[in-house]
Amino acid sequence: MSRRCRVTVDGGMYHIINRVVAGDMLLGTEESKRMFMEVMREARFVKKFRFRVKNITVMDNHVHIMVKMEEGESLSKVMQWIFSVFALRYNRKYGRYGHLWADRFRSIVIAGIMAFERTFEYIGNNPVKAGMVARAEDYGYGISRIMTRWKGLIDL
Repeated sequence: MSRRCRVTVDGGMYHIINRVVAGDMLLGTEESKRMFMEVMREARFVKKFRFRVKNITVMDNHVHIMVKMEEGESLSKVMQWIFSVFALRYNRKYGRYGHLWADRFRSIVIAGIMAFERTFEYIGNNPVKAGMVARAEDYGYGISRIMTRWKGLIDL
């Protein structure tokens, strides 16, 4: 059985979700979260992929990214690069092998201001709902804190 084709819109905005294999807490350390953010920064500023991050939260076993692709840029190509480069670096650093991500990333097209607001809030509040912090701005790898730590990566 073949898998469904990914729905894409040229220049579209997306909610990207990717989960770690078996739900393991492989992203649970500051170091692994920082490494993921460095790969995101490298994709944008070194590889020069044309996208804008609107919101992001790196949880212990999954990531949420709200991203706006520029016209003509391939969502699949960008995300494949980010997730595969991160997996290779993570496996090398921690002496593991095999898959890091459970499956291919999920992408949901965000159409309209209401969908933008709901998605933005959902991503930002993910650590609160998980009981990790009392307020979204207290989470070190959510939008509020990332904007100060990772200047230039987030575009609002």
